[in-house]
Amino acid sequence: MKRKNQLLVAACGLLLASCGTGVKKTPSGIEYIVHKSGSGAQLKLGDTVLLNVAQRLNDSVINESRKIVGAPIPVLISKPQNKFDLMEGIALLHEGDSATFVIPWDSIPAQERPPFGKKGDKLKITFAIENVFSASKQKEKDEKQIKEYLEKNKINATKNAEGVYVAVTQEGTGNTPNAGDTVVVHYTGKLTSGKVFDSSLDSTLRPGMPLEPIKFPIGRGFVIKGWDAGLSGLKKGSKATLVIPSTLAYGLQGSPPAIPANSILVFDVQLVDIKAGAPAPAPTPAPAPVAAPAAKK
Repeated sequence: MKRKNQLLVAACGLLLASCGTGVKKTPSGIEYIVHKSGSGAQLKLGDTVLLNVAQRLNDSVINESRKIVGAPIPVLISKPQNKFDLMEGIALLHEGDSATFVIPWDSIPAQERPPFGKKGDKLKITFAIENVFSASKQKEKDEKQIKEYLEKNKINATKNAEGVYVAVTQEGTGNTPNAGDTVVVHYTGKLTSGKVFDSSLDSTLRPGMPLEPIKFPIGRGFVIKGWDAGLSGLKKGSKATLVIPSTLAYGLQGSPPAIPANSILVFDVQLVDIKAGAPAPAPTPAPAPVAAPAAKK
């Protein structure tokens, strides 16, 4: 029986070690514990990672990004700037890892300390690494999700040259807008889940604001790229649904809290009016090169 107990203790020790439950230290001395070991590659400088963050003071939860943002947040791995810069710690992790870093409250520079806590307290920050962002993989993911969305909702849309899927439900008349023209647009924006995040036609989403269409010069970068690309092919009076991949919307940053990172956006739009604008200014010609003075003989 004693032999069996010894084997059981040894096995438990190996299991704990493999799970990374022991306290470790970064090169600069930050203590951390890996709760879960992922199977992905180790992170490196220049990677953009999607992660969830939870902060605690001792054992009291301060905030959790998942509850605030509703989705993983993007973080660019860069060189640490000071001793307790957690970039150093994050760069030690792998895709799929979950780890908590412990920083003594009184070791944080006074101007950077949270407005609570006291000497002896510990700030505990947990990072759960979901994955490393890849623009090409995200584009593939968007395409797959858009096609599934269109099929599920029986939307007959055509992908234009810029990558926006456009389904015209009511054809307008006249010409399409030129770059610089002011377009007047009613819209309702939603996620592929169906959750509406904004509308020019719903007072509950804009309390206290008048219900009126948005006006802006098209093709001048005043709106997300997907709007410029989708509206430029519509005629005055047209109604359409625009399905915009995340790369032409708010991308990796999202627009928290309403629009999570890498969200495909769906807009039901009506191009109410087109007002001619000034043509784009001609590019300024580069100055002619000045001839070098002739050498004296």
